[in-house]
Amino acid sequence: MKWTKKGLIYTPEKKKWWSQHYAMVPTPEYIQEENVIRIYFGTTDNDIYGRTTYLDVNADNPSEVLYLHDDYILDIGQAGMFDDSGAIPCSVININGNKYLHYIGFQRCAKVPYMLFSGIAVQKSDKWEKISKAPIIDRNNTAFISNSSPFVLQDDGIYKMWFWVGKAWVEINKKLYIRAEISYAESADGVHWGNYHHNCITLNGDNEFSLGRPYIVKDGAMYKMWYSLRHVDKLYRIGYAESADGITWQRKDDEAGIDVSEKGWDSEMVCYPAVITVKNKTYMFYNGNNNGETGFGYAELN
Repeated sequence: MKWTKKGLIYTPEKKKWWSQHYAMVPTPEYIQEENVIRIYFGTTDNDIYGRTTYLDVNADNPSEVLYLHDDYILDIGQAGMFDDSGAIPCSVININGNKYLHYIGFQRCAKVPYMLFSGIAVQKSDKWEKISKAPIIDRNNTAFISNSSPFVLQDDGIYKMWFWVGKAWVEINKKLYIRAEISYAESADGVHWGNYHHNCITLNGDNEFSLGRPYIVKDGAMYKMWYSLRHVDKLYRIGYAESADGITWQRKDDEAGIDVSEKGWDSEMVCYPAVITVKNKTYMFYNGNNNGETGFGYAELN
């Protein structure tokens, strides 16, 4: 496949105290009756506490921003909670007529920089309410560091989640990072997930140390996944894999069809992809340099 980059959509305007840095993990939703693609994203204040807001773009031309929400819709949690340092969107889905947002909760730590776990919020009128004070998937004996970046899909009467699982903290170039892989879980209602994890995409060789933010499209009988990929010797790139059952995957990173630009906002890294098809056009929304500090843009599948 080949993606044609269409450019930067948004970078923080620094007009709001809660939105000074980053526009990260773009999470699209097509709203047909308004002919817009709503893009939820995380942004941070000067102390790098993260909150969720959104903007709407023209579904026929995602370069055109039609509306920028003037407040955040998800706040940080109370002190000591798993999301007391950030609540960043990752997946939006309709469940029984209600809209749910699965999000990444951040918590800062002393010995390591942070922990990441997943939360869930439901939209009520024009407000969003968190419905769990605890992570929706907790640690267990095989995933005991962190787990988050959930993507949820309803398929064959089952809710399926793919998410990032931290395996260990490692030091690379004198800085701590989480070594992470991608796991899978199922739920009957999309809200309660139990504690069963199935590891489905693992690291390939010593040079890789992180796989993250999986985003899945089911195309006919085939599951297609885009994800972030980190190497010791280079910053984030976008990987790609395919699966017949959503559990056993064949990595095809060479077919991802998108890489860094020669210059500009995404010249150092490309990461946190999200793919959506609208009116027979397929778009990828993604972050660029410094994990989204330069904002997010999009590409179109040829």
